[in-house]
Amino acid sequence: MSGRLALGCAVLVASFTACDRAPGGTYTTGNESARGGTVVIATGVDITGVNQLTGGGSRFEQDILDQLFLSLFQEQPDYAEHPPTFEPELAQDYTWSEDGKTLRLLLRPGIEWSDGVPITAADVVWTYTAQVNPEVAWEEAQSKDAIERVVAFDDHTVEFRFSEVYSSRLSDLNEGVILPKHAWSKLPFSEWRGNETWFLDNLVVSGPFMLARLQPQQQIVLERNENHFRQGYPKLDRLVFRVIPNRTNQVEHLLAGQVDFVEHVLPKRAADVERSGRTDLISKWHRQYTYIGWNGCQGLFEDASIRKAMTLAIDRESIVKALWGESARPAVSPILTSVWAFNPDLVPWPYDPDAARRLLAKAGWGDDDGDGYLDKDGRKFSFELATNGDNQIRADVAVLVQEQLRKIGVEARVSLLEFNSLWARHQSHGVDAIISAWGIDTSLNLTYAFHTDSIEDGKNYGCYSNAQVDELIALARRPARPEDAAPPLHRIQEILHEEQPYTFLWEPMRHYGVSKKVKNAQPNPLSAYFNLDEWWLAPVSS
Repeated sequence: MSGRLALGCAVLVASFTACDRAPGGTYTTGNESARGGTVVIATGVDITGVNQLTGGGSRFEQDILDQLFLSLFQEQPDYAEHPPTFEPELAQDYTWSEDGKTLRLLLRPGIEWSDGVPITAADVVWTYTAQVNPEVAWEEAQSKDAIERVVAFDDHTVEFRFSEVYSSRLSDLNEGVILPKHAWSKLPFSEWRGNETWFLDNLVVSGPFMLARLQPQQQIVLERNENHFRQGYPKLDRLVFRVIPNRTNQVEHLLAGQVDFVEHVLPKRAADVERSGRTDLISKWHRQYTYIGWNGCQGLFEDASIRKAMTLAIDRESIVKALWGESARPAVSPILTSVWAFNPDLVPWPYDPDAARRLLAKAGWGDDDGDGYLDKDGRKFSFELATNGDNQIRADVAVLVQEQLRKIGVEARVSLLEFNSLWARHQSHGVDAIISAWGIDTSLNLTYAFHTDSIEDGKNYGCYSNAQVDELIALARRPARPEDAAPPLHRIQEILHEEQPYTFLWEPMRHYGVSKKVKNAQPNPLSAYFNLDEWWLAPVSS
């Protein structure tokens, strides 16, 4: 963090609470959109730094960085009706060439970094250079694979050349925020990794807020960037993200008026927030699905009929109702039911343990030694079912699945592991079965977990491989118009439904708790803080 940015904030942060107003600020008490004041937000996690290309990559960290840095476009939360659209942000306008491979983009004029240096096309070109540099090793660098070159023609005109025409070019181009060349090019790419403090010390921003203070595991304080291009925005003077790891405690702080916004209210506390006179509850279907991933690398779950038997033996509907009530619905596909490309012809597999037994018997599994468990060639049907122990719902699901599989003679040995340890084993294909979740990519590129190439170079940790799925994934990316990808995406879902590399468990609803004095908060599945620069404060009505 720069000395200039930190100056004076230590006193301010120590003295502010959710109910404070900025000393000498412009916070008004009318019912119209007001400017000024501080909003306190509860968060369960912290950020690892301010450089997106070397940071931890969590959703929350990205949310913070989106407040500090502009992207070329802002993706809109409209993927339920059609492929997502993009509104210009740092970009002002763009045109495609006739062959669809070149995008010429015009930047907004007169936009500056927080230190007054103009933002130009040179920043865009240099950011791309950093994103694809192997020494930087950005986790999302593959999103730039089809970009052949990026060229600046003048300070405000930049051109992207793609090697091919495909449906998610704009999404791939827009992946990643634009970074400050004049400030961060002073450190060679080879020294970026392991130097997070350097980026804090040399931080300049372009977004609506500036980083005023970072206290690890305590709080992150953002203040209005007066150089932000939107005149009159952000409305708030200051945001305090207070680290409160326990979600139950976050709700208690909200109900007590000690914080103003909670991003993730547990379903069992949603009614408390809704009934409170000082808070509102906002509920949205989340951009996520939870699943059991079967490891086909080690033999037991290589056979699709065995995976399908596991799904038939698990009563997913009763599990969802018991743990989530009306706050989740059974999942059936990696493309959520709320997404435009979901295949409406898919019918969830029923809970049918007899059908599961028949499939297992056909595959040669029987209780030859009479111990109540299936065996084959002297091997007991027994496997490890692992999940992260800090997630109580997943831990509860593991126990329920264990009980249900026991009824068909299958032993699931539940392992509750520390998240990083679990993930390290999973990445090396070392877990028999895992309960986990994915946030979906709205470009609907299913390569990450379902393409053969992703077994060794991706997130296909269960070693799922189907040549037809590989071909269909490529076919779904090929159309120039994203909506033309619907037929191959529908067919992929049919195959995955039949072969069950995952048992899809549920799609959750996300509950947000917000103080009544915070106005115009519009969280959505893309981000809880999508329109944070438009939030404003008003007094609680009596």
